[in-house]
Amino acid sequence: MVLSLNKQKEKEWKIIIKEQAKLNGWKFNGWFAYKAIENFFYEITFYTSAYNNSINGSVGFKPLIIDERFWEIVDLNDNKRMPLSFRANGAFVISSKNVYDYNITVIPETLKADVNILLNKINQKVAELSSEITDIEKFINYIEQHPSKKSKWSDIDLLIMSFIVQKKYNKALSLVNVAKKNRGMCSWDFDDKDFYDLAIEYCQEKRSVANP
Repeated sequence: MVLSLNKQKEKEWKIIIKEQAKLNGWKFNGWFAYKAIENFFYEITFYTSAYNNSINGSVGFKPLIIDERFWEIVDLNDNKRMPLSFRANGAFVISSKNVYDYNITVIPETLKADVNILLNKINQKVAELSSEITDIEKFINYIEQHPSKKSKWSDIDLLIMSFIVQKKYNKALSLVNVAKKNRGMCSWDFDDKDFYDLAIEYCQEKRSVANP
């Protein structure tokens, strides 16, 4: 009985979170909100727990070109026609750079106000990022200056793709080789090859064209 009441409460909370996120300029899909600002994709995840009256999640971002170039490398160009939300929950996308984690305790009676306080903090963070990180070079600098505390491989995948976007194929190859040596297989398999194998082929081909 308690479990079903908690589930009902969480369902009601998600409706409020969705409404307030939309009022704050975000689109909503499932457990996350998202938007594009200039050439970057931003996303917020929301996980609710009525058991201890909490909402937790994270904020992430990445250049839009990252996924587009990734899809070219792995021959999934049709993904470019998918809705914007696909960049957050698609099976074959590069994970966003995590920039902010939150875990707040809410008062059910003032949930809307608590959610708005959270969204105001997130919007301020996003506004700062969108004004400071305006191109791929600044994005690379941000990753290097703010290494992930959860998974360095997410950072490396983003850096590999960022260097490829910049046509710095030697730098990208160097990181791919480090990843293959220390990580082995990556998160995406395509028949008998994975993303790292395809990235190597792509970089070598582009490099040979640029330097015949």
